[in-house]
Amino acid sequence: MAQVPSRDPDSVYRVVQLVATHPDSWEAAAAAAIDEATKTISDLRVAQVVELDTVVTDGVATSYRVRLKVSYRIDRRRRSLETGEVQTVQRYLVVANQTVGGPALTKAICSRLDAGPAEFHVLVPATLSRDYAAARRLATFSVDPTSGYTFGDLAALPESDAEGQRKAQERLDEQLWQLRAVGADPTGEVGEPEPVDAIAAVLERSSFDEILLSTLEPGISRWVKMDLPSRLERRFGLPITHLHEP
Repeated sequence: MAQVPSRDPDSVYRVVQLVATHPDSWEAAAAAAIDEATKTISDLRVAQVVELDTVVTDGVATSYRVRLKVSYRIDRRRRSLETGEVQTVQRYLVVANQTVGGPALTKAICSRLDAGPAEFHVLVPATLSRDYAAARRLATFSVDPTSGYTFGDLAALPESDAEGQRKAQERLDEQLWQLRAVGADPTGEVGEPEPVDAIAAVLERSSFDEILLSTLEPGISRWVKMDLPSRLERRFGLPITHLHEP
């Protein structure tokens, strides 16, 4: 009787589905899907065909579509540059927007660095321009509906989604710089505007031990008003550390 391979306790296994199309063949579509997956997945193990279909126009096949089930492993072991020893790291997902670089968040990150080998991935959900529309229509001292901040200069509000994306990227760059300043080697990205969707997209392809969620104070934070900490805990089953910034 064949033995089932044992799972590595220091690794996390993931299974996702990919869909790709190609005008030439199913094989070419599958190759395109795998090529795209390997841009972000370094340990692709198995790709299984789940579904094939074809788009036919005027009796001619014009596109081939393939759905693949892909399994891969996320290895938590790293070799220390100082000692050469292999060590298992704790992974943390940092979620923040207007509070990036805040003292509470910085303190939490430093305490986890002090506790042992740690990796941090920073996620800054972008803010769509429509979320600022109400504030822009108000008089000079207006309230930002995202944060509750009072603005004296409405020119500081993003006028387009592209500008909102740029501001999110600036905040991400600031947080990554601060993380490097305290000795971390972080990664990061700007995510979808809806924070739950943005976090779900990251967790679908990676693995973390804890989410550090940084928000403004409860009275002015839109994320707190939408009960984001509890929603994340219920949906993802990960420890959530909610950090308030003044």
